[in-house]
Amino acid sequence: MSIEERKQKWLDFYDGNVRTMVLIDQNDFGVRPFPSPDTMNAFFDWDIRRYRLQMDSMEWLEDDRVPYVTALMGTDIFAGAFGCPVFYPVDNNPYARPLISSAKELANLKQPKLEDSSLMNVIEFGQKLRAAAPEALIQLPDIQSPLDIAAIIWEKVDFFMAMYDESEAVKDLIAMIYKLLTEFLDLWFKTFGRDFMAHWPDYYMPYGITLSEDEIGSISADLFREFSHQSLCDLSARYGGRIGIHCCANARHQWDLLKSIPGLTLLNLGQPDKIIREASVFFRGGPPIWAAPNQNECYSFESQGVLQGSSTTREEAMAELDRLREYGEYFYKA
Repeated sequence: MSIEERKQKWLDFYDGNVRTMVLIDQNDFGVRPFPSPDTMNAFFDWDIRRYRLQMDSMEWLEDDRVPYVTALMGTDIFAGAFGCPVFYPVDNNPYARPLISSAKELANLKQPKLEDSSLMNVIEFGQKLRAAAPEALIQLPDIQSPLDIAAIIWEKVDFFMAMYDESEAVKDLIAMIYKLLTEFLDLWFKTFGRDFMAHWPDYYMPYGITLSEDEIGSISADLFREFSHQSLCDLSARYGGRIGIHCCANARHQWDLLKSIPGLTLLNLGQPDKIIREASVFFRGGPPIWAAPNQNECYSFESQGVLQGSSTTREEAMAELDRLREYGEYFYKA
């Protein structure tokens, strides 16, 4: 399949006309450098090399992947723009540590100006990728929800307590984050176009926005409704009425609210098989689910979904694709 045919298949999938998508990860791209100020050139070279190999593999691997370059670095980028200290481990992605630990300290936090913030480095990296591979889709940076970003900026234990004791301060911070996040996304889409690769996992999106919403696993449905749900609805509406969400938290108690978000296009759940099976029933009729169930155990799965395999050689990749195509016919029962 050509790139355009693969894109069209994702559209058909989102429209409910395809039940199963299959992606095969290849492990022959070399060691991925972890992003840091000292490794960005090496990260860029790895990025372009991986894209070229993905393009080459289209000649022999008929899975549903759309090749792309990536600007995915770490969860630190928005917290860092607010002034959080950012750390660069040698064996992991960068991360930010809290900047404030109380509502009182929040009063001194300034609203960042996008054009003066460290987020412009992310835009510049995207421009460098676009110059090197002008035809390529670009994977979004690690987009966290306003709630998740707030829980990075504000020391988490105090942040959770402030939801009860200083709710207006929490809402003020979330509003500041929403402003910066949407300014960044507006510029990103203006610069790089409206179709893109999701931030996580790597699925094609011809519209909308994708983000991670993980802190909802630690709070009640009432708190989710008060502090995050509306911002997710607003983000979906702002970017064309479509949103993809990654959630690796134990958030079974939030499924009703997630399902109520207008335009929820794909839901990625990082949960055990039992929870995924329950989700496949709960979300029957949409959205599709990308999960990692035990793919050697065949059982009925009620919703649309994405199957993912991995390989180290061409032969393994082709065999895994055949296995998952056949498995998907059983796995996702009509």
